Amino acid sequence: MKILIVEDHLKINELLAKFAKGEKHQVFQAYNAEQALTALASNKFDLVITDLMLPNLQGEDLIKRIRKESNIYIIVISAKTEMDDKIDVLKLGADDYLTKPFSVKEVMVKLKNIEKRIEKTMPTLYSFYDKELVIDPEKREVVFKKELIKLTNYEYEVLMLLITHPKHIFSRAQIIEQLFSESDAYDRVIDVYIKNIRKVVNDDINKPKYIKTHYGVGYQFVGEKDD
Repeated sequence: MKILIVEDHLKINELLAKFAKGEKHQVFQAYNAEQALTALASNKFDLVITDLMLPNLQGEDLIKRIRKESNIYIIVISAKTEMDDKIDVLKLGADDYLTKPFSVKEVMVKLKNIEKRIEKTMPTLYSFYDKELVIDPEKREVVFKKELIKLTNYEYEVLMLLITHPKHIFSRAQIIEQLFSESDAYDRVIDVYIKNIRKVVNDDINKPKYIKTHYGVGYQFVGEKDD
């Protein structure tokens, strides 16, 4: 899943991010509501974990703003322990509420359960340009012009990251952070993965149908999805 963590306490933010990444989630970190709203405007997240007592704009106001635009799953983790506080936040549209101190393991179990529900609603196939390129996430198969093509596990993960976030331009550092934070991958390795993906789908770097290079910024998937 793609998760946004909104927590101004650095150690708690880092702790949640570390464990979530360990469970193979894609994690973006914000330290106030303003940063969170900026991230939400330019990315599609599956879930938001937020504190309530944030600097400037409070967590309750953040939830209100989110609910005007999205039904994204929201988990609140807060030091506010009064039942009335919990009920008020749930009325605003939060889906779950945990009080501090909290169990990180409990949060990870909740994430896993939410992920299972989301996976049931995900498309069974990703298809582009009248089935020129078809990806089956369940089988981890990639078919180009009706031929099964071979990608390494890492190349497949990079392709799926780009496909599932078509509006987002990923820098090499972001790709490494999201997919390979536990490995020894480095910037130029990402370039090699992209080059190999382009090769098997006959993508022209100068006139890209699938992966566009934003020079000095990163990579973006631009394939035209079938209806």
